[in-house]
Amino acid sequence: MPSLLTRLTARSWFWFGIAFLLFGIHIFTSRFHIQVYDANGYRELAYKLYNGDDFALLRFDSALRGYLYPLLYVPIVALANAQNIVSEEAMIKLVGALVAGAMFGWLPALLWQRVTGTKLTPLRRGVFIIAGFLLWRDYFNYMLTDFPAVIGLVGALCLILPRPTLGKSLLAGLLVAAVINMRPVYLVGLPSVLAVGSWLAYHDSTRPWHIAVSRFLGAYALGFMLLSLPQWYINWENFGINRPLVIGIDYTDPAMVKAGDLYLQKITDGFTVQKYETGIAVDYTNAQVQYLDLSGTALLALDFNKKMDSYGEYLRFVLRHPLDMLGLNARHLFNGLDVLYPTPYLYRVYTTTGFLAGMNYTLLFAAIIICMLRFNQLTVTHILLVSALVIPALISVPLPVECRYLLPLHLLLVAIACFGWPAIWSWRRLAPYRLPLVLTYLLFLTICFTLSGTTQALLREGPKLIN
Repeated sequence: MPSLLTRLTARSWFWFGIAFLLFGIHIFTSRFHIQVYDANGYRELAYKLYNGDDFALLRFDSALRGYLYPLLYVPIVALANAQNIVSEEAMIKLVGALVAGAMFGWLPALLWQRVTGTKLTPLRRGVFIIAGFLLWRDYFNYMLTDFPAVIGLVGALCLILPRPTLGKSLLAGLLVAAVINMRPVYLVGLPSVLAVGSWLAYHDSTRPWHIAVSRFLGAYALGFMLLSLPQWYINWENFGINRPLVIGIDYTDPAMVKAGDLYLQKITDGFTVQKYETGIAVDYTNAQVQYLDLSGTALLALDFNKKMDSYGEYLRFVLRHPLDMLGLNARHLFNGLDVLYPTPYLYRVYTTTGFLAGMNYTLLFAAIIICMLRFNQLTVTHILLVSALVIPALISVPLPVECRYLLPLHLLLVAIACFGWPAIWSWRRLAPYRLPLVLTYLLFLTICFTLSGTTQALLREGPKLIN
């Protein structure tokens, strides 16, 4: 029996199944059954693509969102219309459980093992699944792109490691194009993914470096363009814009049309709102759960225009007020990593969040300690891989930050804490360092709870207490 268990725990499908069952049981028994806000927006777009028994790509009429994610849900819409046995809600929850299984039971662990060349123990994989469940479990009730985008990015990196073959490079290009179509902000991570693949191809000993790199780039570009062609077609036919990427403007929103750039518009909002949640709450009157930034509001008032009209203007403003902008973005960074609720849509705002916050801070502390002590072991490949995951998260820091925006960075830190803690760092072997380690940990917790409490005190409709 022990040998059978050992063989089972060595298989990725076993951990995928554990995560799938854990999340699935929770999702199918949760109180959340209706798609709302962004999640419902994707659902409605899927219904536009498939209307009755008729599918038409050009019925996709959103310039703000990409075509792919609604398209992936067309089979659910079709099946829901074709039979009355399994509901659309049940199928959405099933897909959510599958996504959770891939996220916490399979791909990050696979990437870690390919990068480090070491097998993860059952304890480490189990802790990662439990941490993910406690921190993010209710996200999988909804049709949101955040976790699928991270899965696509991690999957692409897994494909090109340890060496990008022609077929895997093509698939990696398809996956990265899918990620960017679902979450256009991930476009900033594209150079890092290209750099990873080119660097690995450069060190391919089976053929000359220039041929290996050219093969990777060519296959990758082909895959990227194949998946982007439908978006190009939609953009040209429906909006008269000749580009293969998501346009990123809601033409029904006059303010966004006037700004011409959603990201630039959100940068201005980021001065006055340091953190943002969305509510379906019974104890909060507004769906926009905003944590105000009084210092940022005063800082924006120093600008003659009271808003950022261009990236050049924003850069000049940063250069004029470097310390203030450093403080503003540091607050946003912390708030983006400060996971207080395991759901994207809050059922109760004024609820107990202390346990979840404390667990999150503990994981972040462990990750920071590991990074500090293992920094000198980083290779070029490690740095490029980290940049591919971190840059798409950091680009969202100036905005009114939501925790899901920093998901790649947060999941990386949780993975480092769960997978990277050295086995030799046992409590007994750490005896000479216990006191300073415990004191540092307590200081870190104090700082985190203080920063979080300061933010929660600035909740628009009234302060939330730390509890």
